Amino acid sequence: MTTARSTNSDIYSQLNRYVTDYLTKHMYDANTPWPLRKIIRLPRQAELETHYAHIRTQDDAIRNWAQHYHCETSEKTKIISNGIVRQTSQLIDSVTIPDLDTALNIATPQTCKLYQREHQRAHTIANQFNLDENTSISIAKILKDHDDTDFNLITRAAHYFADHNTENMTPRMIPIPGFSAKWLGNATSNRRKAICKLLNREQLALNERPGEIRLRYLDTQHHNQPDLIVTQPWTNNTPHDITHIIIVENKDTYQAIPTTEHAICIFGSGHAATRIKTLLPWLTTTPNIIYWGDMDADGLEILSELRETGITCDSILMDTNAYKTYEPYGTKLDTKNKPLKTRTPKPTPKLTSNERNLYEQLCTGKNTTYLRIEQERIPINDAIAILHTQYQWKTTHHK
Repeated sequence: MTTARSTNSDIYSQLNRYVTDYLTKHMYDANTPWPLRKIIRLPRQAELETHYAHIRTQDDAIRNWAQHYHCETSEKTKIISNGIVRQTSQLIDSVTIPDLDTALNIATPQTCKLYQREHQRAHTIANQFNLDENTSISIAKILKDHDDTDFNLITRAAHYFADHNTENMTPRMIPIPGFSAKWLGNATSNRRKAICKLLNREQLALNERPGEIRLRYLDTQHHNQPDLIVTQPWTNNTPHDITHIIIVENKDTYQAIPTTEHAICIFGSGHAATRIKTLLPWLTTTPNIIYWGDMDADGLEILSELRETGITCDSILMDTNAYKTYEPYGTKLDTKNKPLKTRTPKPTPKLTSNERNLYEQLCTGKNTTYLRIEQERIPINDAIAILHTQYQWKTTHHK
């Protein structure tokens, strides 16, 4: 890497930033190579002779910086001529940071503090769990956004899992003081990932809470009965007279779908909809399966993921025409009242071209006023009219 001797350069800031950036880049390397040599670009001959006084001033600044931090320098001899007099000048062409302690002294206090914390954490868990340096620093990286209290709880939890049989416990049953029932999170949480790496396990021995799907029969005979909650594959006594299934993303819409003969409404609950094929394997033989979710990037990603599980379904109110019609109902805020952000579109292999066009617009914000139109904002009667016209739904009455 080179540093240009620009007329307005702040030499100290440039060199300090270089060392800070290097430590940040190699924060989670088990063995960072030292010394670190920083190349300083020497000026061209014409530049040197035109701006000699300024270049000498900058060279002195580099020299002072190196002396201040006890760093070595190397020099090259340059010849300067004004047409009559020739003289030589020694200009610095590299600065060498000898070791980690010197680099930490140069870097910003925040970077220094973080680097020392992360490597102290790696050292602690390496000793406690007999880990090699690469493994211990990789665990520190997983937990970089966790404070010291949480880090200590994770090591305590790892010791507990090492010493106890937890096969009959759910994650919320683990009796360790200091954290809440939800603290462990799901199987992909950073806390669980770190504990598994500490113990050299693929996964923790836990009785995971089963995923569930909620559904309701829509026919006249059953519409007042309680919802069904399915937690394991439904393979016996499956319904045989269902011709229509609608999967909706949100609970308000789920509860508002009116009474309809030979139909079932499934509460997709976001990405949980991908469980449907596993829990309701008989569903794939149903003639008409419709998905209706939010018009936002998440909703369209869920639609593609659902189809990828093997469920062939149409969508309603999830294309560019629907967006134009219901755009006044859009929102710029998420559920926490924070502005929605654009994103890079992901592959969505199961979206139609029209659905994909809307997805890309909602990801990038191009040609859109709002990044989300929530399903609940669309009048339920508009959706039912589409179901009547396109899918021959026979609604008997509204709840």
